[in-house]
Amino acid sequence: MPSLFPIGDELAANAPVCARRLLLFAILVAAGAAGCPKKPVYVTVPKPLPPKVSAVAPAAPELSAEPPANLELAYVTIAPPVAPPDHTAHPPAPAHHSSADPGSTSHPQPLQISPQISPADQAAYERRTKDSIGVAEKNVQQSSGHQLSSSQEEMVEKIHQFIAQARDALQGGDYERAQNLAQKAEVLSSELVNTL
Repeated sequence: MPSLFPIGDELAANAPVCARRLLLFAILVAAGAAGCPKKPVYVTVPKPLPPKVSAVAPAAPELSAEPPANLELAYVTIAPPVAPPDHTAHPPAPAHHSSADPGSTSHPQPLQISPQISPADQAAYERRTKDSIGVAEKNVQQSSGHQLSSSQEEMVEKIHQFIAQARDALQGGDYERAQNLAQKAEVLSSELVNTL
């Protein structure tokens, strides 16, 4: 009996061909969707050229085998550069020679430059310096009743040196240095007392 749907029989007979066509169509659609492959673009950049160097050497001066007839030598003396005067420093006082001993020369004391401080700061420096010296002397007196080792005796000697230097600096008007030395004496004397 003939089929009511003749097209269906034809499709069934041609199923493998249709499947192949469908697969080919799917591949073409996928390739079209992906687009064509991009090709790289190459750009040619000119190579930088090195600077031109002259191959010709400069001509050497002509030298004659004979020395010049009138050859005179001239001596030129060049004075060393003179430093500009320093207006901030005071020149040292001239050394006075004693008439009793003409062979001895006295050297001037180096200049001591100390910063200008207000009278209130000066008084504060003096007070702190004297306080530190007082504490250092008290600590040294406290150690006088003990048997001291050689290192402790060296500490006592160093403390006395700091105290003397602090007093000299105080008399010289170098208040900051005086306070610094007095504090060193105080700290060292505290270490001495702790070792007793």
